[in-house]
Amino acid sequence: MILTEANYFSLEADREYCSSSQYKDFIGCPAYHGCEARAMATIRGEWEKETTTALMVGTILDALWELSDVDSDERTTILSEKFPDCISTRGATKGELKAEYKKCIQLYERTYKDPKFRTYMSGDKQRIFTGEIEGLPFKVKLDSFIEGKAIVDLKTTEDASREFRKFVPDSGRLPFYTLWGYDTQLAIYREIVRQNTGDTLDCYIAAVDKKPHPLPVIINIEREKLDEALDAVKRNCNTIIRLKSGELEPIRCDSGDCDYCRDTYVCEVVSSSEFETFELGGGA
Repeated sequence: MILTEANYFSLEADREYCSSSQYKDFIGCPAYHGCEARAMATIRGEWEKETTTALMVGTILDALWELSDVDSDERTTILSEKFPDCISTRGATKGELKAEYKKCIQLYERTYKDPKFRTYMSGDKQRIFTGEIEGLPFKVKLDSFIEGKAIVDLKTTEDASREFRKFVPDSGRLPFYTLWGYDTQLAIYREIVRQNTGDTLDCYIAAVDKKPHPLPVIINIEREKLDEALDAVKRNCNTIIRLKSGELEPIRCDSGDCDYCRDTYVCEVVSSSEFETFELGGGA
């Protein structure tokens, strides 16, 4: 299957290729439980992850940077066509982004005016590559591909300051890029790009937080960290191959914060002692 902008996010593409987001759906990351049953239900088209405002803010920011060379009127028209549900259709704000998405404009303008941020976002936008890791086909779509030099991934986050950490049981206090598995994402990108170009490129996160006064940062993920993340991906590829081929039956995570497991949970009677001694981290 030849991937294009039009079919990249299709179910057909997701069935043929794994992606960093699909990988995390299977395996998880510190902030997000992996669930084999949820991942397979998504691939089969039986369940769809909720599109949150936070997710759409990041998607629209990607689009604004992709359209950075387009004049503002044309940019507004294109955004209206790409994200009709995010555009106001009545009143004084008709044709503009709805109130909950106007933050995207602030984030774009804040990052665009920073010369260093502009430099790192100056590469080819949304460049698609495909390859294989341990026999598992992967697809990647890069926010900024600076040929021969760097891979840059654009992210929004709760807090981009250096002191910000989130505590995760068994993992400790983590920066946002480890919390959400962005190091794993860039490790996959780097390997697939290497297979296509022969270059093992430096990888960066260009992030901006969503605070009232947004803070932009550029973070270089060291090669050793990417190597470790890629090794972990390689260890999990065979399991994903077997799950997607139907050789293995997917396991439910039955985690209380897994929407799929909550939506498909079948009630059973449990004793109060079972309920009270249940270990945190599993069970619907």
